[in-house]
Amino acid sequence: MSEPVEPPPQGPSEVRRYLVKTNQADVVVVVNAAAGGLDDDLFSFEAADAENVAGLTMATPLTAFAAKVVDLIELQGTDEFGGSAKLLEMLVKEKATFELRRLERFAQELAAAAE
Repeated sequence: MSEPVEPPPQGPSEVRRYLVKTNQADVVVVVNAAAGGLDDDLFSFEAADAENVAGLTMATPLTAFAAKVVDLIELQGTDEFGGSAKLLEMLVKEKATFELRRLERFAQELAAAAE
């Protein structure tokens, strides 16, 4: 009898990768499956080289990805936050803005290094 095959991970623990197209350079955004939505290490960024984009079937413009960042933060969970719902909403929006700016800076650095 064969061993049962474990299904692929789903939900917040699933590793998610996105190819984001910016005006400066393409960036692969990796969601840290172990991080909470408000954690500093929620996203990491990689240059979009052949190895990093293997398996990614879709590129997302930065403007479209911006709308998705709040969803990604909420999907990863904000349960550890003990404040009011209004304060949590504000923190999530601030976190999304921070991460998008960080993504743009990373893309600018990639473009500058390529020159």
